Amino acid sequence: MREIEMAVDLPGGGGVTGTLVLPDGDGPHPAVLLLWAGRVDRDGNRRSGALGLGPAVAGGLAARGIASYRYDRTGTTDARWRAMGFYDHREVASAALAALAARPEVRGVGLLGHSEGALHALGLAARTEVDALVLLSCPARSGKRVFLDSARHWTPADLPRRSRLLLRVLRRTAQEQITREVARAEAGDPRVDRSLREFVHHDPCADLAAVRVPVLALTGEKDITVDPDDLAVIADLVPGEVSVRRVPDLTHLLRLDPGVPSREDFRRQLAEPVDREVVAEVTGWLAQRMVERVR
Repeated sequence: MREIEMAVDLPGGGGVTGTLVLPDGDGPHPAVLLLWAGRVDRDGNRRSGALGLGPAVAGGLAARGIASYRYDRTGTTDARWRAMGFYDHREVASAALAALAARPEVRGVGLLGHSEGALHALGLAARTEVDALVLLSCPARSGKRVFLDSARHWTPADLPRRSRLLLRVLRRTAQEQITREVARAEAGDPRVDRSLREFVHHDPCADLAAVRVPVLALTGEKDITVDPDDLAVIADLVPGEVSVRRVPDLTHLLRLDPGVPSREDFRRQLAEPVDREVVAEVTGWLAQRMVERVR
């Protein structure tokens, strides 16, 4: 396995930097673009915790002869990040996909996304020629419904410090605060980050119906951020080959947890590794659909 630092220039200026992982052996290799959620680095890590998806998935892919590329989403200022919309992030992913496909070591590309990253992977697969699509914890309902349906699991500790102080003063619950924030975003309040204003109106169902490549959708039974019942919607809407897996005891963080699912337990879960069986299933599925096409 070989790692290469790879920069991608963006339309209109700027760019992102990430890691291209090439498997052992002569190329060209099939490759997969890896997309995560939120303001995270290339491995899916943020200040509040290390998700660690990047090394786990990239390593598993490389062992099966598949290259991958993942990039940092942390390289912008606070002001620039707040100014970016939901679809701006998709455009960044689109540029990264094109750059990956253009590499001389690569022949054939696929997409793998987690949570918000899954929505961007889905949007690209519905509009771009790719070979395969993996959706990890992908919602099949509007952004508004995602927030409101998961709000009952939020605690004040999950909110920014400013919001926590506001809750104390106004004696609101975290759920009440989230509901108010979603309402402001839906109304287009400019004080709400642009990405959230766009996300609450986004509905992935049209993209699901437009996908024409093999799809694997996997969500944990203990996911309290994305409803695992959405897997049935994905299976119903995707017109071509689609496999869905509802994994027992798997959480939104792709860790196994036999207990009652709770956001308060996220920090402990992050101390555990990404579930190896999930990585093996995903990478094995991609290998079956991509490696033979290159040979």
